[in-house]
Amino acid sequence: MRYRKINGLDDFSRDVAAVIDFLGESEFRHALKKIGDNLNSKGFVTPFDDALFALELDLLNIERLRTQCSGKFALLPARCHAGVDFLLGLGQTIPVLSDHGKTILLGRVRKGLDEGLWPLRHELAVAANLSKRGWDIEFHDFEHGGGFDYLITKDHMTFEVEAKAMSVFTGWPIKPGTLNNLLVEIKQHFVWSEPSTIPFLGTTLPSNLPSHREHLQQLVAALSSAAQTKTIAETSGTQVQFIGVVPDMPADKLMLASRVHSAMRRKIVLVNLDHPKLILELDSKKPVQIHCKLIRMIKETAEEQFSGTRPAVIWTHLNFISEMAFSAITKRTEKASLFDAVANGTLMSEKRNHLSQLVFSGGSVLQKEADVARSASRTVIYNSPICRFGNDVIFEGGRTHPDHKAA
Repeated sequence: MRYRKINGLDDFSRDVAAVIDFLGESEFRHALKKIGDNLNSKGFVTPFDDALFALELDLLNIERLRTQCSGKFALLPARCHAGVDFLLGLGQTIPVLSDHGKTILLGRVRKGLDEGLWPLRHELAVAANLSKRGWDIEFHDFEHGGGFDYLITKDHMTFEVEAKAMSVFTGWPIKPGTLNNLLVEIKQHFVWSEPSTIPFLGTTLPSNLPSHREHLQQLVAALSSAAQTKTIAETSGTQVQFIGVVPDMPADKLMLASRVHSAMRRKIVLVNLDHPKLILELDSKKPVQIHCKLIRMIKETAEEQFSGTRPAVIWTHLNFISEMAFSAITKRTEKASLFDAVANGTLMSEKRNHLSQLVFSGGSVLQKEADVARSASRTVIYNSPICRFGNDVIFEGGRTHPDHKAA
């Protein structure tokens, strides 16, 4: 199949109608409403919730707009570009699949509405990207129920392609879920008696955040003690340090300042926006293991999901990472970047010499060119120096050797 290179409002209206018909209007609305209700019922939304459910919330807003315009879209909200992109991909994919393929896709969408649609969104985005580069797409996974995602052909060349999506929090010792649990306890039990200022605390954990509520409450008690005494408090081997206070400020300014601080310090910053407000810098003595997770995933994918009879490409998308952060970890310096290290660890083995390229992407942005706008991500590409199928590649401009010193 081939995707449209440019989509207009009429195209989008038809694709959304195809998606609604495929899923069922009531089921689709109920699933999206459930996500919104669950977030609202918590009484707060952390930055991690915003990232985790960003695509689903896009779809919820688009569905509300569809209802208002009776399915005939006259405009598209720019901030919902990821949701628009997902619906365009899904709406064009559904008609070309066999009944068997549609059944598999329907199961994936239903599961995604419960657990997150971002892996499926990446698959559809990769297919659209390949199509716009002139490749004909066959959905191998949907039609055959396993193996790689696509078999693509162009000019007598054939490649096998697998699209992988991984959370940027994979391999982190401090997980978003436990941060959410900590924030619940902070909201209920943290004590601070100076309403005109916000305490700024810091702590370095031996490993992970405690999972038991009792231990989290002990940590919050230490936070309150350090804030009130403006010194150091300790609980279960974890020290909490009083860093200082900042003047009280509106929630939007507080979040912006906290994000800037987090980027500069390269540490997690948890913010309680409700009274009593709190800024908490969190770190762990346990190192981040995302590079190990990426290497393991690529090795397993290369050895288990491809046929080995054709050149293969793995495109891995890091979810929940900003465009700025992704650009920072791909920048080449004297020290190998994260993806340099992953390429070095995977592309040099003869066991994986069927791999042609590795592609890494992250950071969702609205890309505008003249009168055309589309959802896009930043990418970095690595060519295998030992691919046994030759030098033909899908993506031009890749780094020609995984060793960063050879660039």
